[in-house]
Amino acid sequence: MVNWRQFTLDSVQAAMFTPDHSTFVGGRVVATILRQFGEQFNGEMQVLPSAANLPSEIPRVVLQNRDKSKSIQAGPGRFKFIWNRTVSDDQVTLDKVLPQCIEVLEYYVRETRTHVGRLGLVVQRSCPDESPAQTLIRRFCTPESQLEPFNRSATFEIHNHKEYSPSYEGIEYKINSWVRCQCGIIESDNRSAIVVIQDLNTLAADVEQHRFDVEKIRCFFSMASIEAETIIKKYFPE
Repeated sequence: MVNWRQFTLDSVQAAMFTPDHSTFVGGRVVATILRQFGEQFNGEMQVLPSAANLPSEIPRVVLQNRDKSKSIQAGPGRFKFIWNRTVSDDQVTLDKVLPQCIEVLEYYVRETRTHVGRLGLVVQRSCPDESPAQTLIRRFCTPESQLEPFNRSATFEIHNHKEYSPSYEGIEYKINSWVRCQCGIIESDNRSAIVVIQDLNTLAADVEQHRFDVEKIRCFFSMASIEAETIIKKYFPE
């Protein structure tokens, strides 16, 4: 049976949601990030003009490095750092990647004094598997369900959402935890795989009442990374 150690980290997204859209200026984002991280984000840049008819989460600024393994997407309602695995990153773990994300987010908040009202961490992992649907069915379904109705499933997915208060020092609020286990493809060699996507975030309803400073941002992502590792071990134990 597949266990958590067999999964490879594919991507990490660290997001900050900003309720005060009026303070966003695309040129300011570019200047702030490139002043400190110009060598890191040395790839193509995209900057859209202000457009009031676009949703606030749509990025107006996209910065990335040359191999597109790291990027920033920024808009009036959300600032996001994205890391994507490259061929040479097979052994990279979440605790190695996340500090890179947090460093950029913290710097941006310190320099711009942006009001951050919500935070989110999305982690995607994959494990090669010749029959991902049947592997998932055997893991999560009863023997009776494996015989019928899931005996000939070509694809299969489970999707679980929890809302709870983490037992973690400095965390005094509820979070959402979404877990999706589904069939997918590893693009580098076109192999079928089990793909697990975890999304841990603070509640959308609380975005106006929270103001996450640098310390609180660091605390959230520390908690979220620990929760993400704990959760996948429960879904795919040894």
